[in-house]
Amino acid sequence: MGYAGMIAGLLVAASATGLAEWLARGPWAWLPTCAYEMAAAALPSWTVFLPVIAYDAARLTSCVPSVSARTASPTTASGTMPTSTTNTFASRWRDALPYVTLASRWLWLLPLAVSTCHILVTEDSSQPSFAKGAISFMLTVGATVLGFALGARTTHEDSLRRQLRALQDRSRQSARANRLRLADVDEERAQSVRMATLGERTRIAREIHDNVGHLLTRAIMQAQAGRAVADATGDTVAAQGFGALGETLNDAMTMVRRSVHDLEDDGTDFAAQIEAAVHSFEGVSPGFSIRLENDVTSAPAPVSRCFATVIREALSNVVHHSQARTAQVTLRDFPAFWQLVVQDEGPAKPTVGGTSRTGSVNRPGDRLSANELPRGMGLADIESRVRAIGGTALCGPYDGGWRVFVSVPKRAWNHAKVSNDGKAKGTV
Repeated sequence: MGYAGMIAGLLVAASATGLAEWLARGPWAWLPTCAYEMAAAALPSWTVFLPVIAYDAARLTSCVPSVSARTASPTTASGTMPTSTTNTFASRWRDALPYVTLASRWLWLLPLAVSTCHILVTEDSSQPSFAKGAISFMLTVGATVLGFALGARTTHEDSLRRQLRALQDRSRQSARANRLRLADVDEERAQSVRMATLGERTRIAREIHDNVGHLLTRAIMQAQAGRAVADATGDTVAAQGFGALGETLNDAMTMVRRSVHDLEDDGTDFAAQIEAAVHSFEGVSPGFSIRLENDVTSAPAPVSRCFATVIREALSNVVHHSQARTAQVTLRDFPAFWQLVVQDEGPAKPTVGGTSRTGSVNRPGDRLSANELPRGMGLADIESRVRAIGGTALCGPYDGGWRVFVSVPKRAWNHAKVSNDGKAKGTV
C-alpha cells in the first residue's frame, strides 16, 4: 500500500481519536477504537498509527457502566415500558457492554499479531529489507505499548484528580459544618449568659422589693404613727421631725421602686416572652400549628408584656372559636412603630344563640362570645391594653378568618428613654 493508504490511515486514526474523545464516558466510547483496530488488522500498514488508538483504548476503563445502570429498567422515549423482546435485547446488551469495552481495550494486540504473522510469512529473512521492516515493526510495537501505558497513566491520574476534588469538597463541607456548629455553640453560650444575666437582674429586683421595700414600708408606717402620736400630744417639734422623716422615707421608696422597675425591665427578654406565649398554645388542639415570624429584637418591658398578653388572648380566641388549623403570628420592627398581627384562616365555629365576638347576637356560623373566654378577656380588653401603652388595636374579620392588628408608636417610648437617661445623669 502506497502513500495514499498511509494518508487514509492517518485520517481515519485522527477521526477515530476525535470521535473517541467526543464519546468519552459514554456507552459507545469503545466503538471508534474497536473499528480502527479491526481495520488495522485487515490493513497491516495502518498499524503505524496504532499508538494513538492504544492511548484511547487505555482510557476505556472509565467507560464501564455501573451495576446500578446495568440493572435499571429500560423505558422507551415515550416513557412506557418496551415489549418483552426489546426489553430482553436491551438487558442482554447492557450486560455484555462491560465485556465489549474490556475487549476493545486490549484489541490493539490483534493487529500487532496479524502484522507479525504477515512479516514472518511474506518477508524473506535473508533479505536486507527484512531487517528494516523488523526494526520498523518493533518501533511501532514499542510506541503502541508506550501509548497504552500513557493512556492508562492518564486515566489513573484523572481518577486521582477526581478523588482529590471529592476529598476537597468534603473537607470544605466539613469545615463549613464545623463553623456553623461553632457559631451555634457561641450563640447558645451567649444566649445562656444573657439569660443568666437577666435572671440575676430579676432576682436582685425581687430581693430589693421583698427585703428593702418591706423595711421601708414598715419605716414609713412607723414614721406616720409617730407623727400621729406627736400631733395628738401636741409635740410640734416631734411632729415636724416625724414628717420630715416620712418624706425622706417616701423619696427613698420612690427611688427603690424606680430601681426595681429598671432592673425588671432590663431582665425582660422580648424574644423569650414572645416565644413562650406562642409555644404555650402548641399541641392544645390536634393538628393545630402556629407560624411565628419575629423581626423585633428588643422592646420596652411594657410593650413586651402587652404583646405577649395580646398573643395569648388572640390565640386562645382562635383555639376556642375557630376551625382554623393554622395561625400566623407576625411581629415587625419599623422605624417609627412596632407592629403585631395575629391572624387565622378561619372559618368560625358554627354557634346558635348567645353573642358574637363583637357583642352582637350570634347567628349560625358566628364565633362564640369573647366574654366566654377562659381568661375572661375580650376584644375590648385587648384594645384597652394596647391603648394604655399608646398604641392602637383593630380586631375583626379578614380574608375569611379573623385578624388582630396592633400598632405601637416608638416616639413616646424613645422620649421616655431620653428623659430617664437625663434624670439618671442629673442624679450622679
